[in-house]
Amino acid sequence: MSVLVGFLAGLASVTLKNTTYYIESALERGVIFQSTQFYFILPVIGLTLVYLYVKYVHKEKLEHAISSILYSLSRQKGIMSAKKIITPLITAPLTVGFGGSVGLLGPAVATGAALSSNVSRLMHVNSKERSLLIACASAGAIASIFQAPIAAIIFAVEVFSLDLTMLSMLPLLLASISGVLTSYFFLGDETLFNFAVTEGFEIRDTVYYILLGMGTAVASVYFTKMYFRIMDFFKRFRSPKYKLLVGGLGIGVMLYF
Repeated sequence: MSVLVGFLAGLASVTLKNTTYYIESALERGVIFQSTQFYFILPVIGLTLVYLYVKYVHKEKLEHAISSILYSLSRQKGIMSAKKIITPLITAPLTVGFGGSVGLLGPAVATGAALSSNVSRLMHVNSKERSLLIACASAGAIASIFQAPIAAIIFAVEVFSLDLTMLSMLPLLLASISGVLTSYFFLGDETLFNFAVTEGFEIRDTVYYILLGMGTAVASVYFTKMYFRIMDFFKRFRSPKYKLLVGGLGIGVMLYF
């Protein structure tokens, strides 16, 4: 079952990635505003399409991916709606493909987790094993979308607080390998970054690595605090239309300049 959910999560991630790239390339080929510096309008269009889908098709409030998974594990015995399989596959490519500043990690994990939850229910798996399979699906999704199986296992262990035992590690490993093989099959051996090591590590540079660590820590704290402050700011708007207008214009103005 871990191999199965890893494969399904990998398939969902490949679909998510390819759909996003297709939308992006279609826009870049000159469908809209290529030579007239009107790219800042595109995120507003993408967010509007997402808003219409959520209002008339999904008809439920969108949730944050990781937090909604953790909530279902702690309060709902890992049972997730089948809607959560399809919705990220539509809303994420529309947002990212049109230039919205979000990533594909959360949607890929959310879709994989929802797939695993529904497969587990079909197989009449108990809640404890269902939780493990949801973690396996998350590992498979990350392994597929980034082609990084080891990082996927570490993510699953950290986020889902799994014990480092053979009972959890072996299914995670199988799901992660299944997900990355699915990605290799459909996308080939992608190279995300090309680099060459031109200088080796020197002990005298240690202080600079320490300063780099401190700098990234400060940046992380800043990012987190700003994230929650902006969320609190948008809570003032009762209507999603105002959120769409203010958020879309905010992104558009930054893109324009």
